[in-house]
Amino acid sequence: MSGHVYIASAGLITATGGTADMVGAVYRTGISAFQRANYFTHDHHLITLAQVPEESLPPLADSFDSSACSLRDQRLIRMLQVAAEQALLSHDGEPVPLLLAGPENYRGLNHQLSKDFFADFAQQVDLPIDYSQSRINSLGRAGVLEALRLAYHYLLELNYPFVLIGGVDTAQNSAWLQMLDQDQRVKSERPGVSDSFVPGDGAGCLLLTADPTLAMRKDNYIFALTPPGFGHELGHLYSDEAYLGEGLHEAVQHALEYLPEPLKVSHLYSSANGESFWAKELGIAMTRASHRLQDLQHEHPADTYGDIGAATGAALISIACYDMRHARTPSPCLITTAADHAFRAAVCLIPERIEP
Repeated sequence: MSGHVYIASAGLITATGGTADMVGAVYRTGISAFQRANYFTHDHHLITLAQVPEESLPPLADSFDSSACSLRDQRLIRMLQVAAEQALLSHDGEPVPLLLAGPENYRGLNHQLSKDFFADFAQQVDLPIDYSQSRINSLGRAGVLEALRLAYHYLLELNYPFVLIGGVDTAQNSAWLQMLDQDQRVKSERPGVSDSFVPGDGAGCLLLTADPTLAMRKDNYIFALTPPGFGHELGHLYSDEAYLGEGLHEAVQHALEYLPEPLKVSHLYSSANGESFWAKELGIAMTRASHRLQDLQHEHPADTYGDIGAATGAALISIACYDMRHARTPSPCLITTAADHAFRAAVCLIPERIEP
C-alpha cells in the first residue's frame, strides 16, 4: 500500500469539551471531568464516570422515532451528530462514506450498536453521508484504526475524494458497568480497589482525503496518517492464555514500517486508561521499537476524559494533531489502541512540510 491519507477536518466531543481544539486544550491543562454518577457498585458504592453533559448535546429531531431506539442509542446518536457535523462543516461535495467504530462486543452482553443505528442516525441528522457505503465495526478502542484501514481502500483504490471515519461510545449502559464492577475494574468509592478505570462518553470523527491540497493546513504543514498496523494479543483481559504483550508489539512494528527513515517518534498517544494491565504491553512494544524512538513522551488523555472506548482512536489522533499544530517544530508521533479483547492497532501521524 503506497501513499498517505490526510486529515481534512476533525470533530470531537468528550466530557472535557465539545470540539477537537477544546478537548486538546483541556488535556494540556490536566483538568479531568471525573464525577460521581448515579450508578452504584453491587455493594452500593457510587461509581465514578466522565459523562458528556446533557446540555452539550442537541435535542432529538421532531421527526425522530424514539419508540424504536433505546435511550443509550439515542445518546450515542446525539454525540455522533456533534462530531460528524463539525468534521463535515466545510464539506460541500458528494456524500461521503462513514466508517464507524462502535462499542466493543462482549459475550453475553448487548453492548454493540444496533443493526438499525445508521437508519436511526439518518432520522436525526441531515448530513452528506452515503449510508449505502458506510460500515460499522464493534472493536471498541481499536475500532477507529480498523476504520482507517478500510478508508485507505476507499481513498486509494476506489478513488473516493473523502471518507469520514469515527467512533462513538458511552458509559451509560448499566449491564456493562455491572460487568466491570464484577471484575473490579471500574473506579468507585469502594475502598481497596485502586487498579481501575473511569468509563467515559465520547464521539470523534475525522474527514480524510488522499489529496494533499484538500488537507487541513497549519502554517506550512499538513498532517498525514500512515497505514495502520495490527496485532492480536492472545493473553487479553478475557482470555486464559498467557499475557505476553505480543499483539501490541506486532501492531507497532507494522505501523513503524510506514514511518519514513530517518524520522523518529517523539510522542506516544495511547489508549491506556489507568489500569495496570496495559503497562506491560506498552513497555514491551516501546522497548522493542526503541531504535525508532527519540526522547519519547507518553500521552494518555483518558486521564482527563475517561475511557471513551470506540471514540478513543479519533480522540487520540485529534489531540495529537492539535499538539502538532501548536508546536514550533512538529514531529512524528505514534498512536496505539488496545481493545479489552485481542485486537491491537497502531498508526503514525506525520507532519508534512509544504511550500507556502
